[in-house]
Amino acid sequence: MKNGKRSSISYFELRTTKGNGIVIHDKRIKTRQGGRICLYNTERDAIIQYDEAIVSTKLFPINGEQAELLASQFQGAFKVARKQYMSEYGKPRHLLNDKKQSSKIDALLLIEDDNEISDDSFNDDNGDDD
Repeated sequence: MKNGKRSSISYFELRTTKGNGIVIHDKRIKTRQGGRICLYNTERDAIIQYDEAIVSTKLFPINGEQAELLASQFQGAFKVARKQYMSEYGKPRHLLNDKKQSSKIDALLLIEDDNEISDDSFNDDNGDDD
């Protein structure tokens, strides 16, 4: 939210059967896999990769004063998590030395993501692009 320009950072409420939480989406953080989205999960204090088709129906935008309050509350922790995530996973795949190691990283991210959200409605195919 800088100088009236459209920000690359958006705030959402993530609503799941396990409860609701605040997540931050920075459009500048890209994943190596198509159909995935990186969100900073404020409760877990980490950037997590989610299946975009699944999570998009569970995201509800937060704007205005509430977004500004969240920005001031989570800005520091988000910057630290983003820096850590980018140092670990931000390198293009061809720059990683060991292909087996990069496969392990992707597998760990998928396992972590699958543990994050569990809901019987995941098989729905209404992945709206937000």
